Amino acid sequence: MIPRAKVRTRGWIVAGALFAVGAGVVLGGCSGVAYPPTYTEQELKTRCEQRGGWWRGSLIPGYCEYQAASLIQAP
Repeated sequence: MIPRAKVRTRGWIVAGALFAVGAGVVLGGCSGVAYPPTYTEQELKTRCEQRGGWWRGSLIPGYCEYQAASLIQAP
């Protein structure tokens, strides 16, 4: 039979190890690596215009406006 003191010590060791792993995951997920944008502004503008949109990149960076279909039909 294992003495209670050893069981408690093992429990604290396991809890500490889990805490250390969790802290490592959290800190590793918040790395400061900067990734470049997937598309340039010019590529986004070209794609927008090819699909019939209006490029509003000068007002809002990377924004393409499309006209929504109207729900009300004209007589």
